[in-house]
Amino acid sequence: MSAQQERIVANAVVPLDFTYNYRVGQYVERYIKGLGQKKIMGVKCPGDSSVIVPPRKYCGRCNEIMNEWVEVGPEGTVENFTVGHVNLNKGAVEKADTEYVVALIKLDGATSLLAGQGPGRQPGRRRGRHAGQGSLQNPAEDSLEDLSHFEPAG
Repeated sequence: MSAQQERIVANAVVPLDFTYNYRVGQYVERYIKGLGQKKIMGVKCPGDSSVIVPPRKYCGRCNEIMNEWVEVGPEGTVENFTVGHVNLNKGAVEKADTEYVVALIKLDGATSLLAGQGPGRQPGRRRGRHAGQGSLQNPAEDSLEDLSHFEPAG
């Protein structure tokens, strides 16, 4: 590559700090209120009987309207996970103080997977072989943070 063809590439970290206020809709609103009552709520599809958490109005498989509410969990099976070592803070990547696990958990009674965060790795634990249990805040604040994290069950 000649000097005339050489291109200079610069990288920059741009800190981002956005606050959004928007209505979450009646399904997520009811889900959040359920968390405030120490319940994890999902909706059941009349077409294929799937139970979706967090709830949504339409079934992704058959497009039926889902309006039958069911309580699920709070325990479930870890279907997949990754170990985190960094945090994202206003657009900047920072080393985490301690490692943590982000897991996809199939709550008892649900057919969908719910993402949750928990403590770092535990030797000998493998996907599908152990359960996680949702930790619901006390006192509850009718917020998504009411389901703060998942811990190993048992």
